[in-house]
Amino acid sequence: MEHTYTDSRIIKTHCSRMDHGGCGLLVEVNEGRIIKIKGDPQCPIGHGYVCPKALASAKRSIHPDRLTRPLLRQGARGEGQWKPISWEEALQTIAERLNRIRRKHGPEAVVFAQGAPKGLEHFVLIRLANVFGSPNVCGPQHVCHMPREIAGLLTVGFLPVPDYDSPASLILNWGSNLLNSNEEGIICLRLIESVKRGADLIVVDPRKTHLATIAQNHLQIKPGSDIALALGLIHIIIREGLFDHGFVEQWTVGFQELQEQVEAFNPERVAELTWLTPEEIVQTAWTYATSRPAVIQWGNALEHTVNSLQTCRALLCLMAITGNLDVPGGNILPSMPPVARLADFVKAALLPEKVQKMLSRAFNLAPNFMVVPPPMVVQAILTNNPYPVRAMVAQVTNPLITNSDARRTYEALMRLDLLVVSEIFMTPTAALADIVLPAATGFEFDDIGHYGLAQGWISSRPKIVDPPGESWPDIKILNELGKTLGHAEHFWEDYHQALDEVLAPAGMNYDQFKERGVLKGKEGYKKYEAIGFKTSSKKVELFSRQLEDWGFDPLPAFSEFPGVSLEYPLLATSRKSPHFFHSAYRQIPFLRKKHPEPKMEIHPAAARILGLGEGDWARIITPTGQIEQTVHLSEGQDPRVVFLDYGWWFPEEDVVSLFDWDRSNLNILTASEPFEPAMGTPNLRAFPCRIEKGPSKK
Repeated sequence: MEHTYTDSRIIKTHCSRMDHGGCGLLVEVNEGRIIKIKGDPQCPIGHGYVCPKALASAKRSIHPDRLTRPLLRQGARGEGQWKPISWEEALQTIAERLNRIRRKHGPEAVVFAQGAPKGLEHFVLIRLANVFGSPNVCGPQHVCHMPREIAGLLTVGFLPVPDYDSPASLILNWGSNLLNSNEEGIICLRLIESVKRGADLIVVDPRKTHLATIAQNHLQIKPGSDIALALGLIHIIIREGLFDHGFVEQWTVGFQELQEQVEAFNPERVAELTWLTPEEIVQTAWTYATSRPAVIQWGNALEHTVNSLQTCRALLCLMAITGNLDVPGGNILPSMPPVARLADFVKAALLPEKVQKMLSRAFNLAPNFMVVPPPMVVQAILTNNPYPVRAMVAQVTNPLITNSDARRTYEALMRLDLLVVSEIFMTPTAALADIVLPAATGFEFDDIGHYGLAQGWISSRPKIVDPPGESWPDIKILNELGKTLGHAEHFWEDYHQALDEVLAPAGMNYDQFKERGVLKGKEGYKKYEAIGFKTSSKKVELFSRQLEDWGFDPLPAFSEFPGVSLEYPLLATSRKSPHFFHSAYRQIPFLRKKHPEPKMEIHPAAARILGLGEGDWARIITPTGQIEQTVHLSEGQDPRVVFLDYGWWFPEEDVVSLFDWDRSNLNILTASEPFEPAMGTPNLRAFPCRIEKGPSKK
């Protein structure tokens, strides 16, 4: 919807690509340039909230380092020598080389990769892979969203999301820092509004976040011990008879088995495992169980250890036995708006044997999400196991920084016969590509937000300004590549038709949707009373026969992973900055000024022992590698823990050095093994390290 003011106009849109998006924005445009961005107070999702990343969006669009022409590599990979070429030559070259690889090695030898899904291009990418015949779409879902969603599908038949439209008595905020990064469209302002309406707040987080400072209780848990705390809370709730007897009796299976499973997790044992006190654990159990309704705001941090699936299963059991599933103010199943079926849009019927052919097929749960975890792609490239992978087409992803075991990822990318990267800026990963394609930013094309996600709504993201030079939207790049590969019958004459296809079941086209802004599903609660839960038993499966059949523990189970030692005496974990999205946007001065260098947070007492002071550069060392970050002293954390910045590289450095990609990159320290056995989640948090004083590399 547009409103005209003197020489400028205000366009309503929704934020994208600076995070998962969802916040409504009012964007002022004059003569084709964005003048000002502010939050839209009428937005039903964000209620006027806007973060620093959104405010910097306009700076990204006009940045002088934007990629504006397709580039063909000259010389050796990584030497930084490029030749500008036309789009026609770029697409023809890519298509010819991909088809050659398909003929020689089969379509599964080509991987289509993306980072965190940000818009419709994710599903157009899956469509292209299915049409091409490749079962391998690579993404980070094994450490982002998939453990919660798969656990939800197995346990209750859906992914329970927080209901902030209704009053809650208590918010149990667990592994989620919404003030720094939203959770697939859950905007932090909604939580704050609920607290202002009277909801109590308990925060489970090893770090003293701002949310922790305003909470009634902050459980400063040992990193990685979330599963132990969850089982301890269940133990107390069952022992004290605090569970919802009616719901448990009528709507769950496996309660007796769950009771036996948690018998050993008494407050004293759980206190040792979590670094909390028995009193804190007992009080939390009583508060959560007796606060009706109570909502668990669970976050991405829960999905970063080898206990990811079981932790999520335990929290689902907590929601269920306390009667907080699909009730107002609890964790609910939103009804989806009338949009195109995902399976139809991605042309899933063209590849019925996909699950049997995926690189991740040995992991019983991972293929159900239709995405291959990156470590399995890396393994296939380096070992030809289970079969060769020779090419990768990547968009909105920077795996050299975001993949676990980054040096192994580098080795794999160097071995590819073809690497194609679509990007806004030159990144360490793009610098290794054979062909780099210039991508448009979110304000430079029409898009739909949150299609395919479980929040129960989609949002319009209309084009605001033209992209610079020859930059194209990723949707258009994929659409045109699909046609150039010889599959025009499965793509669109113009990518805007893809938007209309998504909206057709709602009886509207994209122009009409832009006027509306947000399309939500019908509201309703306790839908299980009419249709049961979408599980094989039609009930909440506290004990999962399906997991048992697949050879996994059918009940939420605790397992410890390697801890600290004399050689590696500190426990390292990561955090996300409010000023960046994963590895993106460190070249934007407005944001970089707020966070100029990678920071390691450490307790002053630990720093004194190590001879470190505020602002010093320190080396962080693990068995996998070492990096440098600057020291930031923090009184509000456990002296045994250090918090590391994630996603760092240095755009101001030379392209031949890959922008110093390995200097401060957290994933130089992480490994891809051990991993969660069902879906391959490695330990991205809670890993042992040692710290040494080290000079800055300048």
